[in-house]
Amino acid sequence: MEIVLSPAGASEQTGSVERHDSKRDGRRDTPIVTVPEGADLDDERRIAEAVELARSLVGTAAERDAHAAGAERRRRRRLAALVEAPEAADFTVRFTDEVGRLAVDRRAAQRFADLVGQAELSGFPRLDRVMLRAGAIGAPLVPGIVMPLVRRRLRREAGGVVLPADDPGLAEHLDRRSRDGYRANVNVLGEAILGDEEARRRLEMVIRRLRRPDVDYVSVKISAICPRVSALAFDDTVDRVADRLRTLLRVAAESDPPKFVNLDMEEYHDLDLTVAVFRRVLDEAEFEGLDAGIVLQAYLPDVGRIAHELGAWAARRRRRTGAGIKVRLVKGANLAMETTAAELAGWEPAPFATKAEVDAHYKAVLDVLCAPEFDDAVRVGVASHNLFDVAWAVGLRAAMVGAGRPARLEFEMLEGMSPSQSEAVRAETGELLLYSPVVSNRDFPAAIAYLVRRLDENTAPDNFLAHLFELTDAAVFDAEAAKFASAVRARRGVACGPRRRQDRRRPPTPRPVESPFVNAPDTDWTRSANRNWLAGVLSAPPPREGSPTLTVTDVDRAVARARAARSAWSGLSTGRRAAVLDAVGDRIEERRGDVLRTMAGEAGKTVGQGDPEVSEAVDFARYYARQAARLDTHAGVTASPLGTVVVTPPWNFPFAIPAGGVLAALAAGNAVVLKPAPQSRASARLVAECCWAAGVPDDVLQFVPAGDDEAGRRLVSHPDVDAVILATPTPLHASQ
Repeated sequence: MEIVLSPAGASEQTGSVERHDSKRDGRRDTPIVTVPEGADLDDERRIAEAVELARSLVGTAAERDAHAAGAERRRRRRLAALVEAPEAADFTVRFTDEVGRLAVDRRAAQRFADLVGQAELSGFPRLDRVMLRAGAIGAPLVPGIVMPLVRRRLRREAGGVVLPADDPGLAEHLDRRSRDGYRANVNVLGEAILGDEEARRRLEMVIRRLRRPDVDYVSVKISAICPRVSALAFDDTVDRVADRLRTLLRVAAESDPPKFVNLDMEEYHDLDLTVAVFRRVLDEAEFEGLDAGIVLQAYLPDVGRIAHELGAWAARRRRRTGAGIKVRLVKGANLAMETTAAELAGWEPAPFATKAEVDAHYKAVLDVLCAPEFDDAVRVGVASHNLFDVAWAVGLRAAMVGAGRPARLEFEMLEGMSPSQSEAVRAETGELLLYSPVVSNRDFPAAIAYLVRRLDENTAPDNFLAHLFELTDAAVFDAEAAKFASAVRARRGVACGPRRRQDRRRPPTPRPVESPFVNAPDTDWTRSANRNWLAGVLSAPPPREGSPTLTVTDVDRAVARARAARSAWSGLSTGRRAAVLDAVGDRIEERRGDVLRTMAGEAGKTVGQGDPEVSEAVDFARYYARQAARLDTHAGVTASPLGTVVVTPPWNFPFAIPAGGVLAALAAGNAVVLKPAPQSRASARLVAECCWAAGVPDDVLQFVPAGDDEAGRRLVSHPDVDAVILATPTPLHASQ
């Protein structure tokens, strides 16, 4: 015997649980949900009802699939092949990205042929395999004929997911969708832009669609209409983006009733910026009566807090103005990008580590947004293709209506991703908003980026859509139902709050030199603590290094002093030298702010450029420390220093390059004379100061700011100097 719960097995009045045999009349009960000890029985009843509704939606979708038109059935079979065959998905992603972006026919043809030659195509339908192989043979021979056909086919295949931005294609599609009972959320595709001219063009594209009589809802990312979006320049970015949003909202307000503008987002570094812009503009008197929307991504643990703050703000705004907002809740589709960006910068990835946590958090955020105190102020767009989540939200909405509360949950899906499931959901809920990306021929590379993201997302093994075409199989359905039930139960205990907590006011904890090398993390400007730290850093005047007039005698004296000191330094154990150099990394971290301020004031180095340079200098210290520690551990290898080394770096990397040259020479046991570039003496002096503070003797490392004059020429050509490092920071342990 086991405790199970089904809609028929729970009392509406008491929420009691009936005990059933796991087998009855030779078949399994439908549905069966195992109830853990101590479970919330109301939750368990709602889980069971959601599972039953999801089963019904799967059946309806399968029936609609069976009656779909021939062309649509073929397209769905191809999508199923991509989902079910990893090698087919991998080829499609690479083909879309690597061939679709190439504008030169000859190059695209060769890449096409190479990919087909290397690929395992068994996951594709037979006709597609034949066409791919024939195209790969013909493309290199007549690229001017084959590649336009290939691109035309790619656009046609993408047409079910990405719509044409212009008529007649867009008008025909919107009209057809409207007649079928769908609404469209039109999104003009485009990646982040860099220049003002492109920003104006993109904004005008959105405005033209917003003014169409057949469009009443648009979505737009702040990075698609405003250049140079930066969390580092937070206040400036908010000011500039707010100006663009005002323009859109004024156009939306021209209609009666006003049209709807939704702020989209994709990347974590835009999260706080987007929320700040949204709240600022909607708090302005001009827009106090206007509804607008914003997207929140549940795969970010920060979003639970933000959802509550948005709800509380929206409730206050509602009481003041009578206007509401809408929150479109999605799970998030840029996990690979977020992970890669975090790895490159040395940060913890912003999203949750597991899909199970994301699923639980999605439902937790839904609970927050559905709180009674937000009833008049917040509509919620449940944007999901997971039929279990849709069914859960249907149950939530029914419970709200049953309690006399507004039915403020709305349902949304992606255009073209699963048409039969969309049809089933629309039939069940009586409504469906389709997120409808549009792209012009000129901007088709943006469509490729969108398609690659969707393919990557939907073919991930733990994604619901990866199992979409197998849900009629009882075992697959039950596995997905079990994941759903676990997520519902875990939603109240999911760990929220940002995963990235870097605070530059607190230097990182030193790591033993015996530990493996790890790159120093760059500064995470999404953290307000770090932006506040920087404001304090830049409020002080940058240090200035004078322009001393050194003579040849001064140079001779410095070189002689270095020669005299080098034997004591080279005589230290490699472990001792390694410990000192590792400590240099700590001193650089402690003075990161001083270095940024100095490079900005002296060399015109922006903080965005300078911060990774400081990290690179820390990396040099850590790396060469570990290299020094290894000098005595290589069997059969002996190493001795060259002697006295002059490091004379260029000005354009005023800190990292001098640090690399100095630390490499010191690691090998050399004495060093640092001759800075005349344009960046103060920055280079900070390298020396960090080394001295860590324990490098000031005669072993001397700072000699000679100019490009007789003294400077004497230094780099001095007979007692054994090596000169001009730019490349290379480990020096030569005489082997």
